[in-house]
Amino acid sequence: MSGNIITIDGPSGAGKSTIARLAALRLGLRYLDTGAMYRAVTYHCMHAGVRLDDPKAIAGALNGLELKVELSLEGPMRVFVGDREVTDKIRTQEVTRNIHYVADVMEVRNFLVEMQRKIGENGNLVTEGRDQGTLVFPKASLKVYMFATPAVRARRRHAELQARGADTTYEEVLEDVSKRDYLDMGRELGGLKKAMDAVELDTSELSPDQVAESIVKLAKSRLKMQTRKIDKSALEAARRQAEEGKKPS
Repeated sequence: MSGNIITIDGPSGAGKSTIARLAALRLGLRYLDTGAMYRAVTYHCMHAGVRLDDPKAIAGALNGLELKVELSLEGPMRVFVGDREVTDKIRTQEVTRNIHYVADVMEVRNFLVEMQRKIGENGNLVTEGRDQGTLVFPKASLKVYMFATPAVRARRRHAELQARGADTTYEEVLEDVSKRDYLDMGRELGGLKKAMDAVELDTSELSPDQVAESIVKLAKSRLKMQTRKIDKSALEAARRQAEEGKKPS
């Protein structure tokens, strides 16, 4: 591995996507959203008619799967299955509900971890997920573990859903968040946990910009990295792209 790799792990709703995107932009690094890769495999299985309660069938669906991601210093990550771009199509509620079936399959984990490590071979990467600092890049230059209380994360998620006209209550969202935490932390393969050498950041009372700035400062002090001068319009575009990427269609 050459160049710096910064890993950002944490539970769903902690703000990883927006913050990782902003930090990558400031530091002039590529941004990798590993959750999108699991979503893409889930999408592929759903549209290939694979039984999602059958791990062997899911593993078999990897045969011949052409999954590709395109990373950019300026724009969002793009995801392709074969020649078809699925960047937006993988953000549906249906994919969200079914992703845990796919993420629990060892063959899928191995397939995507290998792919992620290959992407990171040249470094210069900010990557976010749940096992980036523990499993995928255990020798990363800087590891960050972000968290927020379930109540705060549910409130953020509920606000996002309401903004899109979704008919759901805060209590329902909180239940979903708690269930997701239980599944993620109890997962045998790539379960959610903090790396021993990770820096903890509580995002409960901080804005995405404040958390991103904390990561940038850590990179500058620990890794002697330089920041780029980014105009406000570019930062706002990055925020918007990250937020839109999180929302279901």
